[in-house]
Amino acid sequence: MAKVIHVMLRCLDLAASKAFYKTAFGLEPAHELDFPDFTLSYLRNAENDMEIELTWNKGRQEPYTHGDGYGHVAVCVDDLEAEHARLTQAGLAPLEIKRFQDGDRLLASFFFILDPDGYKIEVLQRHGHYQ
Repeated sequence: MAKVIHVMLRCLDLAASKAFYKTAFGLEPAHELDFPDFTLSYLRNAENDMEIELTWNKGRQEPYTHGDGYGHVAVCVDDLEAEHARLTQAGLAPLEIKRFQDGDRLLASFFFILDPDGYKIEVLQRHGHYQ
């Protein structure tokens, strides 16, 4: 059986991206590989086996485009409203909290936030399928 170990995102400013992921989600470099043309920084925290791999191509000046294929990375939290308030206070501008329902049944509560390169991250209340 395969195990998902990381998701790779290209970033234009490695320091800004690492600062964002540390402030927003407590993810810090667990491993970093620096090469002449690029750096790979693997971010995680104690909650995760899986990592976000930030790939920084040195010398790149143009922002990356996401096309119409990229969707989002998702994380879950114990207290969605507290996280939304914390991220707002940190100046990270999360979007409004939304509720996803099937009739009267709550399926999910969530909001989105964008990282410095415009990647969408969905922050979900730990509930039901989203654990």
